[in-house]
Amino acid sequence: MGADNQQERLPEQIEFLKWYLAGFVDGEGCFSVSIRRSKYARLKWTINPLFQVYQHKSNSRILFICKDIFGCGYVSEKGGNPSCFTYCVDRISDLTQKVIPFFDKYRLVGDKFQNFLLFKQIVIEIERKKHKTKDGFLYLTEIAFQMNRNGRYRKITFKEIRDSLTESSETIRQTSNT
Repeated sequence: MGADNQQERLPEQIEFLKWYLAGFVDGEGCFSVSIRRSKYARLKWTINPLFQVYQHKSNSRILFICKDIFGCGYVSEKGGNPSCFTYCVDRISDLTQKVIPFFDKYRLVGDKFQNFLLFKQIVIEIERKKHKTKDGFLYLTEIAFQMNRNGRYRKITFKEIRDSLTESSETIRQTSNT
């Protein structure tokens, strides 16, 4: 087979590879949204969407293929587990311009599809700055708690976040009245 024939097949191979990656992510990927306290944030909380794919270091080549296909993100050792590597995308612009359009086209078929839809909603609203207000932040937090087994593995509850935001609003009001 000549070089010309290989170039003709390349788009088909790339298309096949993209479908393969979608299936791979269905099994080995994760759409997550961390919610953490931050003394620097205006609301004292941050909300950070993250797309990840995990793989044993012996098969980390697939993670670099992900990085090449998406054209963004980074590959690193997974914290606490040096035998596992992770491909991560956490920049909002990369999530909105590359990751979300990819999975809109190469649709997931497993349970992860519902998490993707919630993740997509959160990322789009963050891009619109909805997380900057207390009500918007709570709305996005509520969506995040619907993801990944309804927040079963979260260290903090939705009620604790909501109550802390209500307390800080009350403290601000009381301080400004004195």
